[in-house]
Amino acid sequence: MVSIQLGHSFNTFVPSTFSMKGSYVDLQIKEAQFSPIKDKFELSTYFSSPMKLGVGVNIRKYSQVMLGLDNFKYYLSPQVLNLNGSVANNYDQVGGLEGEYSNTLVSTDTVGFGISMNNVRFVSVQWNQLIPLAHYKKHVFGIVGFLGAGIGALHTTSSINFGPAYQGELSNLSGFGGMLNLGVRMEFFSNFYLFSSLSGGLLLQKNIRINLSDLNQKAFHNIGYGQLSIGLGTTFFPGKKKNCDCPYF
Repeated sequence: MVSIQLGHSFNTFVPSTFSMKGSYVDLQIKEAQFSPIKDKFELSTYFSSPMKLGVGVNIRKYSQVMLGLDNFKYYLSPQVLNLNGSVANNYDQVGGLEGEYSNTLVSTDTVGFGISMNNVRFVSVQWNQLIPLAHYKKHVFGIVGFLGAGIGALHTTSSINFGPAYQGELSNLSGFGGMLNLGVRMEFFSNFYLFSSLSGGLLLQKNIRINLSDLNQKAFHNIGYGQLSIGLGTTFFPGKKKNCDCPYF
């Protein structure tokens, strides 16, 4: 049995530490608060929105392996930053940071420094256990719970207002992540379903580019998230139905 699903996600992020290291910078921003980027939804930009995509295969009747894609978008909220470390004098012409910092409080209203994670794509391999909860005659309607976990790789596209000149958007493989999820599917005629899920996880970004020409300068960001997702999907068996050990709910 094959499942394909598309959805939209609503994300929240826990306070986290954002670090930058290189020849001219060794800086930590502690307990920084990041907020979701809220773009106007358009179908043409769906794959760069906070979307959720999954393609799953049942390896046993109620056990599923799924290849998933989640896209996260977030930015550094206006706030008072807690800075530790140093930035070389006259280096940061864009953000306006320089000198030594030791638990120094700097308001984002007074500097040009900013962080925007425009697309953090999390490609994961997930395992899901399907749990039949209710069904009606001839499989016209059914309710199925699911819970699972996944791990995978991260690809980050970001723009950071920092350095000798504005760098624009920079993209690269940045790290890995892990997640847990649980949810429910409402099945119709054994072929279509609506789903809702709650997820939580960690995005461990160990290699975020901050300079186009200097690969030694990079940022590090480990951030936890919570996620509510809604969407729709379809299930089908690509072979002869009599050969399918299908999870009829």
